[in-house]
Amino acid sequence: MRRTGWVLALPLFLLGSFATPLINSASPASSSIVFTAQMPKAHLPQGQNGGTDDYRCFLINPKVNQDSLITQVEFQPQQRVMMHHAIMFLVGKKDLAEAKTIDNNGTGWPCFGGTGLGSGFSSFLTSPWLSSWAPGRDKDVMPAGYGTPIAKGDQIVLQVHYNLLAMNGKKIPSDQSKVLITAVPAKGAKLATLYSELIAAPVELACPPGVTGDFCDRGKSLINLAQRTSQSSAMESMGLNLICGKNPIKPIPSTTSTCDQKIKQNELVVKATPHMHLLGRSLQLILNPGTPGEKILLDRPNYNFDDQSPTVLKDPVQLKVGDTVRVICTFDPTLRQVLPELKKLPPRYFTWGEGSSDEMCLGVLGVAHQS
Repeated sequence: MRRTGWVLALPLFLLGSFATPLINSASPASSSIVFTAQMPKAHLPQGQNGGTDDYRCFLINPKVNQDSLITQVEFQPQQRVMMHHAIMFLVGKKDLAEAKTIDNNGTGWPCFGGTGLGSGFSSFLTSPWLSSWAPGRDKDVMPAGYGTPIAKGDQIVLQVHYNLLAMNGKKIPSDQSKVLITAVPAKGAKLATLYSELIAAPVELACPPGVTGDFCDRGKSLINLAQRTSQSSAMESMGLNLICGKNPIKPIPSTTSTCDQKIKQNELVVKATPHMHLLGRSLQLILNPGTPGEKILLDRPNYNFDDQSPTVLKDPVQLKVGDTVRVICTFDPTLRQVLPELKKLPPRYFTWGEGSSDEMCLGVLGVAHQS
């Protein structure tokens, strides 16, 4: 989940569905309210240990004065050119004190992965995912008839992934982005819950034939990944291989990444979103592949990093317990020698990682749980 997205950089133990409830609201548009929240202080991004990525979290206060249902979230990046992704997490009263402490009077805190609130295994539970922004997705508009709950007094952790490679050697500017939230009063609304289902696959891209360098060695590449992002990154790469039934120690490199995930409860798919980085070429999400009931949930044959907009399904698709959803991503590692953001970097073996010069294979389904 630059992005992140969506995510962009999610803990592997939470792959599957996690609760970010959306609500079916019959409230009239005329009652809409707009809440605005901005980073308290400007932040000057900087990488660590020779890295070119800065994951930074900020506590922002939309000053919600009544329980509401969000129908649209608009992230307004002040420095769009160096934005890889932004994710907004809800922070309720239970975790607000901790968030205020680590926010350090508005300066924010480093946060590769989740928000850092709670233990490492509860970060995405203590602060549920509210919304995300990535190139091509200026406004996160809920599917018709849906919204996301936010309670009176709730605040937001804004996680921004700054991609310093995008500056191409130019002076890095400070950033003070903001978020606009459109909502309606929750009172009297009819509720129906939607969740995010994450379908991820490991990435194992060897250096192209004839390309050599220290980081073309997978072990050295993983050590470097941990140094410039976080110690958990190498473990994420190993964990994803294990989850997907592949050798976590000596995986077979391939320009195609794939993984099957079993559905654990009845669901209805409403929308689907792709996420890869700069070497991504295509992404598919397939229901029950190779069976008479096979169905394409998402097909991006020409993946464009600058257009990671979601696809709202014209006809929602039913998923049943025991069904399989497969994600398939294809990559072109030769692009590293061509793309302006990457060609000045030393060659490397690509794995799943949180930096803009690493890769991901992630499909995100918006699903409603059913009995």
